[in-house]
Amino acid sequence: MPLTTPAMLDDFTACGGILMLATGFRICGIQSFPIGNMLPAMVIVMPLSWIWITYCKN
Repeated sequence: MPLTTPAMLDDFTACGGILMLATGFRICGIQSFPIGNMLPAMVIVMPLSWIWITYCKN
């Protein structure tokens, strides 16, 4: 974890929260989301967060 920043962990947590919300909607029968298709976001969120922090933030 030496390469992670608090902002990266926050983004990872937010991504997991969205997946949990979609899972809850699916369990309750409100809306059927393809949760399996959303799982790669958990892998992609950390590098994208680092790129955003490094190159796009002023």
